[in-house]
Amino acid sequence: MVDVLQLVSAAAGFGPAMFLMYLTLRRYTYPRVEKPFFDDRRVFMLFALGVVLGMVLFVFERWGGSVGAAETLMLLILGFALMEELLKLIVLNYPKFQRKADTAFYGLALGLGISSTFTFATVYVFLLDLEEPTLAEGTAVALMGMLFVLLHGSTTTIIGIGVARGDVKGYFPEALLIHVVFGLLYESFFFVDIFTPPLNLIGLIGATAVVVYGYQKVHRRLLPDLVKDAKRLSQKK
Repeated sequence: MVDVLQLVSAAAGFGPAMFLMYLTLRRYTYPRVEKPFFDDRRVFMLFALGVVLGMVLFVFERWGGSVGAAETLMLLILGFALMEELLKLIVLNYPKFQRKADTAFYGLALGLGISSTFTFATVYVFLLDLEEPTLAEGTAVALMGMLFVLLHGSTTTIIGIGVARGDVKGYFPEALLIHVVFGLLYESFFFVDIFTPPLNLIGLIGATAVVVYGYQKVHRRLLPDLVKDAKRLSQKK
């Protein structure tokens, strides 16, 4: 039977992901434009694939964290970030997606799909660990889960834009850097023995700033610039 914790966790994972998908994609499809810049069927196909990958990545990270020691935390953060971003690149760098503007939008769908289940599982585990979470604690954990939605939404779209532009070497390192910096800052929040409260909040604030910056850059500059360039190239043909 579905309980309250599962409902809250599902809302924390799927709610923001679907909202950001709507917020970002609505500018590039009907009725905002006469001819959409992407295929709705592929968007939902990549989102569904992301839903599956998100759970796989969560299980793998959970297992890796349980067998790793605190001394190897930095290596785990770097390793997980590299593995996840490479997996996204493998999916999006499929020959049919290369040098096509719509690949960026499929990257967004893939990333938000990954974040939906990854966030759902992360929030659920946090709430279970709290045993009897208060409303304030549940809200705080759900808001922290939003960071993963912004993280995977932005990094996967950046990789998709790199594939669309034929410049993976230029965009992939940026996505990886965002992921690594976020991971280091986010994890520092939990090291209360080293960063005693409220000092540990600096890490959480920094992690938030990194992913908000990443998604704003995608939403306000990278996607609009890609669409402008695609329109200009199509007019020259």
